Amino acid sequence: MASERTTGETEESGVRQRRAPPPRSRRDRDFVAARGGEGDPDGARAAILAAAARAFGERGYAAASIDDVARGMGATKGIVYHYYRSKNDLFFDVCQHGMALDFAAVTPHAQSRDRAVTRLRAMAEAHIMTMMDEVHFQLVILQGVSRHMNSPSTPQDKASLEKLIAERDRYEALFRGVIAEARTQGDLPATSDISLAGKTFLAVINSPVFWYRERDGETARDRKAIARDLAYFALRGAGADDSILEEEFDR
Repeated sequence: MASERTTGETEESGVRQRRAPPPRSRRDRDFVAARGGEGDPDGARAAILAAAARAFGERGYAAASIDDVARGMGATKGIVYHYYRSKNDLFFDVCQHGMALDFAAVTPHAQSRDRAVTRLRAMAEAHIMTMMDEVHFQLVILQGVSRHMNSPSTPQDKASLEKLIAERDRYEALFRGVIAEARTQGDLPATSDISLAGKTFLAVINSPVFWYRERDGETARDRKAIARDLAYFALRGAGADDSILEEEFDR
């Protein structure tokens, strides 16, 4: 009976030999490189999102192209179209991924068992670090909010932008809830409407998206110092007195 052969094997002179696999096309080579290896099926999408965030963040939605995204990956645009039907779909996914990064950084602090003002300080520092570490994603979220305010052009855009705004509002509610708790616990004064207090607090800690860009030689320690100083400023603005600030920032 003839011996069984696996795919890609030949038998010559009774010796089983394996044929070399056919060479990959350029598109296949780019796909594997972008996704970080054969065992990383989600790597391509992560690479696309990172390159798209940089392209949209630096050039703006209107000026950036799928070619710009592909060049940022060192790949061909076929890889991008393998995952996304259009630039618009990619833009909205970048926005959603940016919001997911924000939630991942802040939610563990919001849900901790510390007293509210301590949680608020930790949330602020984590948020500011994310603003700096992922500044291009944050710039794209800002563009998404602007597109929503300027009236979406299609029903599909309207639905996608409303989803983004809902996520942004849910994120703001995390801070608003902890501010309310800190007021109840007597660590912050109830001197303004809670909604306004939340928006004002976030306006301060969102500010790095407008002015922060990494400097030559900058370290993670430098960014942590910026985050700490800005969180101090935000808590001061929220009404924390000297004793609270000393306790929170000298620990």
